[in-house]
Amino acid sequence: MEAKFIGKAKLTKQGQLTLPQEARQDLKINSESEVFWYEFNGILILVKDLVNPKELVSLVFSKKRKR
Repeated sequence: MEAKFIGKAKLTKQGQLTLPQEARQDLKINSESEVFWYEFNGILILVKDLVNPKELVSLVFSKKRKR
């Protein structure tokens, strides 16, 4: 699995971000969806399903991935 650049978002004064349209479409996220944020070594990770942080780190940062 390769990383895919989706776009950028600007944080508003109210602390809000807009998730780029391509990401919402690709991940089937609508206006009623919840997303979850994780931080790992200064990297912010957004996921659409709640996951165990240890599993997330293993999935995202492992060099050997099952395909």
